Amino acid sequence: MARQRTHSLAAILPELRSNREYLVTDSGERWTYEQFVAEVADRAEVLKTWGLASGLRVALKIADPGAFILWFSALLAINAVAVPINPSAPEDDVRRTLDKSGSTVLFDGQRRPVPVVNAPVVVPRDEKTGGLILLTSGSTGDPKPVGLSFEALWHTAGQVVAAHGLRPDERGLSPLPLFHINALVVAVLGSLRAGSTLVVSDGFHASAFWDLVEQERVTWINAVPSILRVLSQRPEAPMHPERIRFIRSASAPLPSATRERIESRFHIEIVETYGMTEASSQITANPLPGRGNRAGSVGIPRGIEVRVVGSSGQPLRVGERGGVEIRGPGVLDPSWGPNRWARKVMRGGWYPTGDLGHIDASGYLYLDGRSRDIINRGGEKIFPREVEEWLLMHPDVADCAVVGRPHPILGEEPVAFVVAHDEEALTIDGLDDWAAKGLAKFKCPAAYFVVKSLPKGSTGKVARQDLRRRVGEVRGWQR
Repeated sequence: MARQRTHSLAAILPELRSNREYLVTDSGERWTYEQFVAEVADRAEVLKTWGLASGLRVALKIADPGAFILWFSALLAINAVAVPINPSAPEDDVRRTLDKSGSTVLFDGQRRPVPVVNAPVVVPRDEKTGGLILLTSGSTGDPKPVGLSFEALWHTAGQVVAAHGLRPDERGLSPLPLFHINALVVAVLGSLRAGSTLVVSDGFHASAFWDLVEQERVTWINAVPSILRVLSQRPEAPMHPERIRFIRSASAPLPSATRERIESRFHIEIVETYGMTEASSQITANPLPGRGNRAGSVGIPRGIEVRVVGSSGQPLRVGERGGVEIRGPGVLDPSWGPNRWARKVMRGGWYPTGDLGHIDASGYLYLDGRSRDIINRGGEKIFPREVEEWLLMHPDVADCAVVGRPHPILGEEPVAFVVAHDEEALTIDGLDDWAAKGLAKFKCPAAYFVVKSLPKGSTGKVARQDLRRRVGEVRGWQR
C-alpha cells in the first residue's frame, strides 16, 4: 500500500510495480502493473515534449477506456489538471466545458493536443500537485466547475479501499462512464490504491454483462441503480454468484424494489453508498455484507465529517431531518480558482450538499431527497422518493419519477411519470388504488403520465428539470 499522503502520482507508480494485472478492457486489452507503470511513464514524457506542464488544464475527449485511463494517469503523473469530457458530447457541450473549466488544450488521444481558442491564461493552483476538474451535473442549476487536487482524490480512493475491504486479489468491474467522478476515483484510483485488478467497458451492455463477469472472474461490481434495474428485469443471470462479494451502488437513490429483486434473484448483496463530485466521490458507505449493511441507508461517513443542519445552520439531533453538510480532506477547496463559487455557500469548511436527510443513533445516514425537489402541497411537504418507492412496488410499474407542478390554490401538487412493464395492464384506477393503500392522501399523485422511458443522465440520475418542463406537454391520466 502506498503512503497515506502524497502530492504526486508519479511518486506512487514505481511502488506498485508487479506482475499482477491492473487493467483489463472488454475489448481484450490487458496491462499488468509493470506494463501500466512503464506505459504511463512513456506517455508522460510524450506530454512533456508537447509542452504540457504542471498546472496546465487539459481537456480529455477520449472514447476508448484503456487509452483514456493511460492518458489520464500520464497527466496526473506530470502534475497537470485533467478535464474529462463526454466523448459523445455535442459541440456546444464541449465548448461549455472548455470555457467553464478554463482548459487551455484539448486532447483526443490520437493527435497532438490542440490549443483551445480564446482560452484564459491559467495560474496553477500549486505546481507540486496535479488534479482534476469536472462539471457538476447541473441538477441544482447551472453546471459549475469542481476542481479537486490529486491529494484529495487519492485520500478518497483510500477510503473506498478501506470501506469495501479491497485486496490485491480483487477483480472489480466498472461499466460506468470515465468522465464522471465515480468511475475515476472508485474504480480507477481505488483499484490502483488497492493494487487490485480493474475491468472496464466502453459502456453498459446488458446482454453481455454477466458473460464478462464470468469471463474475468469478477469479485465486485461498481454499478448505479439504472443498471441494476435493467439487470433485474432481464433473463440473464450470473453463473457463479458466490464469487461476487458485493455490488456497489451509487450516484442515485436505489429503489428498495430494485434492491429486493437483485438480492433475491441473484443472491448477491448490494452495498449502497453516497457521494458527489464536490467530495471527490465517496462520502458514506455501508459496511460489507454481514457486517452491518443496512437496506435504505447510504451508510456511515468514510474519512469525512457529515452533519445534518436546520434552516439556520444549527446542527440537528439524532433522527431530525435537515440539510446534509460535509467537511474533510476530500471536499473541494474554495481557494482554488475553479471553486471560487463555493465561497458563497460554505461555512467553516462545511459544504451544503443540497440533500436532505437524517442520521440515526448508530451514525447511519438516510437520504430523504434533494431540497429543491421537495413538493409543497398547501403547506404539506412531500418527498418524491417516498412516493416513488411505493409506486415502484406496483407489479406493472417498471420505473417512475415524481415531480411537482403548479396548482392555483395549493401552490404545488405531485404528478408521476410512469414507465409500464405492459401499458395495457396499467390503469389509472389501479395506480390510484395502489397509491391510496400506501400513501397519505396528500402524497398521492394528482396525475399520471405513462412514458416509454425517463430522461436520465449518464450516471442514471433522473433529469427532473426535464420532467417539470414536460408536465404541460404530455397527456396523462387526470383524477
